[in-house]
Amino acid sequence: MKLLKGIIQFHSLARLGTSELRERFIFDHVTQTISEIKDCANVTINGWIDKKPKKIGKDLTFGTLRDTNGDKIQLVDGASLLKGLNVEDVVQIQGEVALKRSRDKRNAEYEIKLKKINVLNSTNDRPSQLLEKSLKTASYPQEYRYMQLRLPHQQELLEKRYQVNKTIRSLLDNNNFTEIETPILFKPTPEGAREFLVPTRYSNSQPFFYSLTQSPQQYKQLLMAGGIQRYFQFARCFRDEDLRKDRQPEFTQLDLEMAFASGSDVMDLVESVTKDIWNTFSKKSLHTLNFETQKLTAVKDTNISRLTYKDAMTMYGIDKPDLRAPSLKNIDLSEFHTRGYENVDFPVFEVLILRNAISSEQEYDHDFSFLTSPKNYNNRVPIGVPILNKGDQTMWYERFLSIATFENPHLVNKFLNLRQGDIIFGSTRESSNSIFENPTPLGRLRQLLLGNKKGQKLFYETTGDVITWVVDFPLFSPVLESQKRGTQYPIYLKNQLSSTHHPFTMVKLNDLDLLKDSPLKCLGQHYDLVLNGIELGGGSTRVHDAELQKFIFDKILKVPSSDKLFTHLLNAFQMGTPPHAGFAIGFDRLCAVLFSQESIRDVIAFPKSINGSDLVVKSPATVDEMDLSQYNLEYLKNTSPS
Repeated sequence: MKLLKGIIQFHSLARLGTSELRERFIFDHVTQTISEIKDCANVTINGWIDKKPKKIGKDLTFGTLRDTNGDKIQLVDGASLLKGLNVEDVVQIQGEVALKRSRDKRNAEYEIKLKKINVLNSTNDRPSQLLEKSLKTASYPQEYRYMQLRLPHQQELLEKRYQVNKTIRSLLDNNNFTEIETPILFKPTPEGAREFLVPTRYSNSQPFFYSLTQSPQQYKQLLMAGGIQRYFQFARCFRDEDLRKDRQPEFTQLDLEMAFASGSDVMDLVESVTKDIWNTFSKKSLHTLNFETQKLTAVKDTNISRLTYKDAMTMYGIDKPDLRAPSLKNIDLSEFHTRGYENVDFPVFEVLILRNAISSEQEYDHDFSFLTSPKNYNNRVPIGVPILNKGDQTMWYERFLSIATFENPHLVNKFLNLRQGDIIFGSTRESSNSIFENPTPLGRLRQLLLGNKKGQKLFYETTGDVITWVVDFPLFSPVLESQKRGTQYPIYLKNQLSSTHHPFTMVKLNDLDLLKDSPLKCLGQHYDLVLNGIELGGGSTRVHDAELQKFIFDKILKVPSSDKLFTHLLNAFQMGTPPHAGFAIGFDRLCAVLFSQESIRDVIAFPKSINGSDLVVKSPATVDEMDLSQYNLEYLKNTSPS
């Protein structure tokens, strides 16, 4: 077959020849790989032609074979067996193993003198074009993802992913967990993210829909009600969210739950598994930050540190801080009676100082101006002031008078001790006991800075990975009003709350009395595992009391028809469901971090594109109106597919 303007044209079987076709299905099943040939005289190896065969002399051609492990070896052809073969032709070769001529006698290399070659499938010229393009642009057209998977690097990533999966299964098995699959077809419920809906052929005046599970959350709680002591699975999950480099519409989640357990029990288990995985698979050392000494410590010598949500937000401005730069902290100037005055709900004025970052205004404009670009922020943009001379060292605060008042600038200057070459950024935020804007403007700035190579070079204090637990989250958060990008301050809807984690998270027992009248003051028994500024996973101690769960649904979250939506769960809680807690970790994200990949797409065999499409099979796709009618659906007028 040949490729004509992107359209595949097939030859007839008669033109191909039945004998040639038959040969493609006849091959030896006892074979070797390149790594096994050292002690062999003659070998049979399956693989692909890796490079275009090159004729060296009248009766001598060199080629390269890539085997099923991605290893390569030179082929020596003295009988024109390689003639006419293309890159990526699938072959089975037979030949004699010989030492390759080399001046380096200590490192013996081998080659294969070809005796026979069987072409199991020939290719068109597209693989050569793809290889040439990928070498020039460092990218690969995703409609040919299956070709990219042949690359040794891609093969290695998928193999390592499998090994991590296998190791985790073994570790959990040793801790008496049972792997149980739960349904993917669920029903629509308000769990937070937008769901994928699946129409059915059933109706009762209105069509019925399944939803694809966002997570096995409710099913695993029902397993606890069913007496399962320790459960886990590698679950397929689906969320109809906006995509980015660490998010896919369908993904794999390592999900677990423990009965008669607290959040601390779950955290101890997850910590143990994480240490084992990093020791086995990561090339980087794993550290945690000792918040008392402010020193990074190897995790093998200590427990993973625990950072409260309040401390994370006040020090770093985000609930998933990158602690590879532990000294890069926001400074609250409230003790000097410096206040933000633009919005009474955002009274704290804080600064972030980049010490010794620049030598000129041109360097500031070139390397750091992106930190004050409005396109990088949803709300207000921090103000930045480069300290270029002695006047800037003392009068910098004047640039912030549009958003803050300074009672005693002299004391502030003495405390901050700014020097020429520093940059000071400032913005406002909510009071420390009620920070719901996440990230804050300076938290977002810090995130942008550490996502930049210049910022990493200046402020990272380790080349290893840094991990921490984040705990004591608010149990509930105010609901944001829909706003246009660029609005100065977030606006919250009155008397409307949402779950910070999910509605099944238990309140901290010390705050139980606040639940009725002051739910926004309640902390939850929720915990996130954060590494290098990435949320690897999260979990919580669950509500297992029916009355408390019903109160949260109806009185706090005001979920419509909660009895109908959550009958299964509320009934189970009234029938002896034990206390339980759990955790879920994004397995794709875990593998991407372990293998130092920029995107989770690199560790998924067939990832979706940035707009949610599968470019290989061209999904999603339209459906004929006749097919839709079976599901009690029809297209809106003038919107049927052409």
